[in-house]
Amino acid sequence: MEKVFGVDTLVSRSELKEFVRRNDIAGLTNLGFHFLALGGSGTLIYLSLGKFWLVPAMFIHGVIIAFLFAPMHETSHGTAFRTRWLNELVFRFISVIYISPPIFFRYFHAAHHTYTQIPGKDPDVVMPNPGTWTRYLSYISSLPFWKRNFTWFFSHACGQVSKRDSWYIPKDELPRIYREVRVMLSVYAVLATVSIVTSSTILLYYWLIPRVMGEPIMRWIRVTEHCGCEESANLLKNTRTTRAASWFHLLFWNMSYHAEHHLSPAVPFHALPHLHKRIGNNLHPVGKGYLAVHSEVLSNIRNRLYPPSKISHNQSGTDRI
Repeated sequence: MEKVFGVDTLVSRSELKEFVRRNDIAGLTNLGFHFLALGGSGTLIYLSLGKFWLVPAMFIHGVIIAFLFAPMHETSHGTAFRTRWLNELVFRFISVIYISPPIFFRYFHAAHHTYTQIPGKDPDVVMPNPGTWTRYLSYISSLPFWKRNFTWFFSHACGQVSKRDSWYIPKDELPRIYREVRVMLSVYAVLATVSIVTSSTILLYYWLIPRVMGEPIMRWIRVTEHCGCEESANLLKNTRTTRAASWFHLLFWNMSYHAEHHLSPAVPFHALPHLHKRIGNNLHPVGKGYLAVHSEVLSNIRNRLYPPSKISHNQSGTDRI
């Protein structure tokens, strides 16, 4: 395998210290904005009840819920807040809303960072080469996402981890992983029971239905992060940063600066724009926008053009969505 290119090839360690400082205020401000947006979209649903624009309102609300992936992801790295207990509290709370097991996700995502774009090793490859229309549409539908997450929940609740995931999970963490899922399923069961007993549709209208409606947008966004990038250990080329509007960066917790994030996962979200200014000229590719990246991805599928691979591998078993 070729040399792994990290941020230390571009920024000195002394300079990097300025980028990795965590900040409770920045995290709370962004989190406050996110929940304010959820409050606004939730109000829109309330005002739309019984009207024809209820479905669009639920979709908007669902998209904002789907964007909770960003703070869940940031807290999984422990970089959203300087205060550790606050970071862990938010991580677990948002994971319940997003319907994702937090401890397991942390290890799953750590493996993705360790083996980014390495076929057969990266557990979160979006669309391995060769890309096809079926893989593209399947991923964006979010059906594989829900199948994967429900498999996690029910297999872990039964005290099992699949062979495809067991290699990156420390054995002494398995009891915690099993326990957290059982607790989460208990919480969901209580919420469902209360809703049924009280004949309440609040959870359906303000959480579950919007949650399902919004996830395809998050899948659509996440296609841009690595799809069509080089299959290699070179972090300057295997991950894509995509330009976006300021409001998008705010709602997505600056995860559009995805190459910078992979180069140094210890850099908190609020410092990624500054890191981009420092090293952005060294990154390839940099997407001109989300529509532009998808246009490129679809063009590559149509013309059967594949990004270069610097790794010898057997394609079998690499379709890890």
